[in-house]
Amino acid sequence: MKPVILGFAGSIASGKSTLSIEVASSLGWQRVSFGDYVRTVAQHQGLGESREVLQTVGATLVNQGMEQFCKAVLAQMDWEPGQPLVVDGIRHAEILSTLRRLVAPSELLLVFVAVNNSTREARLIERGLTHREQWQQFEAHSTEAQVQTVLQAIADFTVDSTQKIEELVKEIVTWVQQLRKEIISQSFNK
Repeated sequence: MKPVILGFAGSIASGKSTLSIEVASSLGWQRVSFGDYVRTVAQHQGLGESREVLQTVGATLVNQGMEQFCKAVLAQMDWEPGQPLVVDGIRHAEILSTLRRLVAPSELLLVFVAVNNSTREARLIERGLTHREQWQQFEAHSTEAQVQTVLQAIADFTVDSTQKIEELVKEIVTWVQQLRKEIISQSFNK
């Protein structure tokens, strides 16, 4: 059976990190995060953790080489090819393609975490981001350009993060279990 890796994508304040943590815990899988890795790089460079800094550092890492960036993110855990994994914070189609190549023969499936504007605004305000101009600047950054367009369109599964986290976890875990049954069934029918 082909191992499954779940990637999570969504806009800022969609709830993707919270959801990916809960899904990884529920499945008993390891989890790595692009955001956590970028934060660590920023800290090592003494740059702080503001959204502007993290976006700049993330863009720099992408520009320095997507494969190197992806390998560094995967190296956050003691993960071995063939093991299941949750990957949080995918922001580029090219990163998704690179990850799929690096984790082969595992199948990387993308979960898109959708959120409506009012819920997202409330979450941004909770984080202390109270100015719409600031949100618009974040969304205009190159690290966000593909999230709401390309990644949402190519996602294997989309969830609505306005639902309760427990419901979303159950929905995703059920989907993964169903996929595994289908994969096993296909393997026996060959």
